[in-house]
Amino acid sequence: MTKLSNKEIKLKLKMAFWDYTINPEDLFDVFTGKKKHVGSIDCMLIYSRLLNSFDWYTLLKIVPPQKWKVMLSDKVLDFIYPKSLKNKYAHARKLLFE
Repeated sequence: MTKLSNKEIKLKLKMAFWDYTINPEDLFDVFTGKKKHVGSIDCMLIYSRLLNSFDWYTLLKIVPPQKWKVMLSDKVLDFIYPKSLKNKYAHARKLLFE
């Protein structure tokens, strides 16, 4: 599966944070680990927004495989709604890592 370009990832991040007035560059810096947070936005919030906003195949193109364990952690999944979506990702975590 082809990874999205940085420009495309920034666009997806902006789409996930449509209700925030925030620079996509700042979101990308938090997403890539260059910054710990911007305001109240940290990587955990970014992952939860991505999980709530995009389908699994799009997520695979955005998030590098070494970050999937963090993205599917309980700390992130606690922010996922509806519960059926949270359960879907918990099941994916179980299949991938247990």
